[in-house]
Amino acid sequence: MTSKTLTLMSSVGMALTALLVSACAPQPTGDNVSADRQQTTSRVTFGTIASSRPVTVEANPRGAGVIAGTVAGGAAGAALGNQVGVGSGQKIATGVGAAAGAAAGHQIAASAQRTQSTEWFVQTEGGGTIAVIQASPVFSVGQRVQIIQSGGTTRLVPAT
Repeated sequence: MTSKTLTLMSSVGMALTALLVSACAPQPTGDNVSADRQQTTSRVTFGTIASSRPVTVEANPRGAGVIAGTVAGGAAGAALGNQVGVGSGQKIATGVGAAAGAAAGHQIAASAQRTQSTEWFVQTEGGGTIAVIQASPVFSVGQRVQIIQSGGTTRLVPAT
């Protein structure tokens, strides 16, 4: 194998690894919390599910998975572009390949992290209405829920 072929195979491998890692990231739910929430105080209030609607949650464009996809795509594109031409033409093809690969890697990584969720509208006992986006658990209209607020994060769980 030539060094160019090895570089191309390595770049493609990095891109695939970045996509697989980003796709495996856990999705936040009402029952799934981050480690930094342990042994912290949360404010708990109650409310009733008034309505809901499906929503699409887009990837964070500055998130690690999208950045890794962009970088890996750029590397793969540069490796492919480097296979074209010689001299100045090869340099231009490498640059164009890197830019196109980075754009493609960004889009692929962002699409891999796009998820479906639900926006829940909750009538609070205090008389207000709040909206919380979370995939699970699933509630029904009229169901009583606990509203748990901590550090700028709000989640819903069934009232017990």
